[in-house]
Amino acid sequence: MTVDEDTSKELLWEMLRIQEFEDEIKSRFQAGDLPGFVHLDRGHEGNHAGMGLAMGDDDWLAVGGARLVGQYVAKGVPLGEIMAELYGKSTGSNKGYGGQMHVSNVERKLYGHAATIGSGQNPAVGLALAEDVKGTDNVAVTTIGDGGTSRGSFHTALVFAAYWNLPVVFVIENNQWAISTPSSDLAPDHLSDYGIPHKMHNESIDGSDVEAVYESVSGAIERARNGDGPSVIECNVVRLGPHFEGDKESYRDPEELEVAKEEKDPVKNHRERLLESGVVTEQEIEDRLETIREEVEESVDFAKNSDDPKPEDAYKNVYRLPLYGQEE
Repeated sequence: MTVDEDTSKELLWEMLRIQEFEDEIKSRFQAGDLPGFVHLDRGHEGNHAGMGLAMGDDDWLAVGGARLVGQYVAKGVPLGEIMAELYGKSTGSNKGYGGQMHVSNVERKLYGHAATIGSGQNPAVGLALAEDVKGTDNVAVTTIGDGGTSRGSFHTALVFAAYWNLPVVFVIENNQWAISTPSSDLAPDHLSDYGIPHKMHNESIDGSDVEAVYESVSGAIERARNGDGPSVIECNVVRLGPHFEGDKESYRDPEELEVAKEEKDPVKNHRERLLESGVVTEQEIEDRLETIREEVEESVDFAKNSDDPKPEDAYKNVYRLPLYGQEE
């Protein structure tokens, strides 16, 4: 597959949109506006944009790992709904219950992240099974971090997907750090090797190259649509920011991080590539950034002006009522 110029530009626009939105999230968090923690995507933008553009509207995305905002954006959740969720407002995509780590949107085929890392793959396999039973050609794509592949639930999902030859794509985002533990401590040479015993298509790619991600995930989705079963793709990226905002990162070599910021920034590299090849101009980029920044500003205004959840809303969605044996 060769990525055409229009697609290359769309990939750049989506990465810029993710980056600008997250820069604003960081500012709002530092200002004390947002409750809880935020985990931002710096270094993952290419993986999220490439993966998102490869998917169809009716394909499921079951998100995992900690770097999730870019995945929500790539799956089409409006920025206002995401920002309102981060603010804990009733207009958020999950009405303020979820926060940054737990956005979901069933209407847009986004299956949200559960409370434990590495727990999204079995639901993804279930979604793929459901689509297969219904006779659709829809595919489930599911993401997980390098650390999450150490959980048994991930490997259970591989077994089930392979046995039933299901239309599911496992995307491993290897950003070199499972919080503060280096992924180099894991046994496989490539984390995609976990697919080998199950005879799955597997490949390890440069996840900071947005076009490489788009091509690889597109190919895996096409194989799944055609009945050729699941794939495991390891997308090697570099986490260019802290694990969470406030993480001192004392476990990282500062010099190595600076080199990575220069060499493995997916947004900067793709932008420079398109400028050098004449696919885009600086003016086009500035015009698009102006539009994106307006959208981001609107998302903040929407969140700030939205209602807080009512105190009694805390009791909703806790139990299904009436409970067993109770009357209406």
